[in-house]
Amino acid sequence: MKPIKLHLLFGEEMTKLDKFKSVDNNQVPSSNSNQKESVPSPFIQLFGRHDFILPNRVASRTYQSSDLPTILFLCKRGMSRSPLAQEIMRDLLQRSSYFGRIRVSSRGVNIVYNDCSVDGRMQSYSSKLDLILHGTSKFATVPDLANASLIITMDADSEDFVKVHKNAIRGHTRPIGIFLAPGSEPYIQDPYDRGEDTDVDDRYESIIASTQTACTKILAVIPNLVL
Repeated sequence: MKPIKLHLLFGEEMTKLDKFKSVDNNQVPSSNSNQKESVPSPFIQLFGRHDFILPNRVASRTYQSSDLPTILFLCKRGMSRSPLAQEIMRDLLQRSSYFGRIRVSSRGVNIVYNDCSVDGRMQSYSSKLDLILHGTSKFATVPDLANASLIITMDADSEDFVKVHKNAIRGHTRPIGIFLAPGSEPYIQDPYDRGEDTDVDDRYESIIASTQTACTKILAVIPNLVL
């Protein structure tokens, strides 16, 4: 049976079978190096299948190089707070003169939580800010620490972790508390460590607001601590 030819723009042709050919996922890498999103074929692009197209916020990060200076956020599990900080920081960088010049990553410091799914509730709250949290948590390795230009510790667990591994660290380390408003707690609250009487909405909204404040102040010190 003869393949049916489809005429595309500018006189190009594609057979009906072509749209089923595999696509090189490495053409447009996602922000998470461990996960790859498929790229829409010309057929899909032509006919407007937008559900297969990567969001602009994610696709724009393909301009980042692996040898760029890195800001690394650490927290106990790497499932909620540090991924949130990573995306807030990326969003700020994307809208600044530092776009394309700095990488941002997040890790957990307790290996028990390695490869756990990102906190679904935090994903939901973050989506209201057009932030995309996805993937799984990753345990911080010695190379992660050594390659970071600036390490931000978000809780007591991560602060202890960098002290234990201080000989591997070549960049700067700072507790997130110094970037929070005066009188604030020294760390970002743990979303899971809360009493029965704690309002869940209030806890998550507080975490997001505090992280936004901290990341905005971190942006201001990039010339001294990162570049």
